[in-house]
Amino acid sequence: MRLITAFTTVILLSASSVFAQSAEDSAYDKDGGSVIDSRGNCVRTKWMGENDPCAADAPAPVAQPAPTPAPVPAALPEVSLEQRTIYFDFDSAALNTEATQKLDELIAIVGASKAVDSLTVHGYTDQLGDDGYNAALANRRVAAVRAYLDSHSKLDTSKGELRGIGKSAATEGCDGKARSERIACMAQERRAEIEIKAQK
Repeated sequence: MRLITAFTTVILLSASSVFAQSAEDSAYDKDGGSVIDSRGNCVRTKWMGENDPCAADAPAPVAQPAPTPAPVPAALPEVSLEQRTIYFDFDSAALNTEATQKLDELIAIVGASKAVDSLTVHGYTDQLGDDGYNAALANRRVAAVRAYLDSHSKLDTSKGELRGIGKSAATEGCDGKARSERIACMAQERRAEIEIKAQK
């Protein structure tokens, strides 16, 4: 009697093992499908139940949507050299009405662009005065432009080069004139040039 009971127990345990193996969960590939071995059987990974994806009536696996790519910043608008050149009055680092208007126009063109990486501002003076004075004046002009951009736009002036260069290249045809005429003739030399660099 004991021998029959032990044999029955072994049969029941074997049946339970076979049933459990048939109810294992399936391994999945990167596309969400079940992994199949060389014999055509599902590769099982853990105990499952009625939701066995390898069962004959199991629903097809749902494909996972592809990840949304990160948005690419819009290209930086084209801005001419004249549009990004700010002119100053003689012996002055103050922004006049024309200068602030041009800065506002520049800000409107590129200020909201996320493609801007950095900007460079170089300051220049005319030929009058000594080199040391003109270098300091050029730096003050750069500082004026930077302060305006910082307070009126979202452009990051902490990147790039902000430097006063000093005397600009001499304008042809200004030599030999009276002082007042030379000052008017060299108006294009008293400036700050802004260069805007796009993200790579």
